[in-house]
Amino acid sequence: MLVAMLILSLVGLTLARFQSFQMRSTASLAVGAAGRLAADNLAIDLLVAPAAPAAATTGVTEVAGRPWYWQVTPQPAPDPVLMPDLVRLDVAVSATEGGEPIATRSLLRPRGTPPVVSQR
Repeated sequence: MLVAMLILSLVGLTLARFQSFQMRSTASLAVGAAGRLAADNLAIDLLVAPAAPAAATTGVTEVAGRPWYWQVTPQPAPDPVLMPDLVRLDVAVSATEGGEPIATRSLLRPRGTPPVVSQR
């Protein structure tokens, strides 16, 4: 009887640890998916903007009820001679300010022209 209780308690402890591991993994997957969604949304915003940013920019956006810190860094196109009008934009999204990126994206787009602001 004692041996059966010992085996049953070991099985119970193993199942409890497995469930805890599974819950942590699920939370990690949810954070990663939300970070990738934030990076994708930012990449789309950059593609439809009238002009590409000329300098590195940072900001905060909210996705899935939590803040995501992003940074956009303009780089030269892979071949500036063949693609002089294109700029590469590197997007990095992290869960904490200045933290390790959860998701990154790189995209090419035309430099575009910044809108002209008329002064009266």
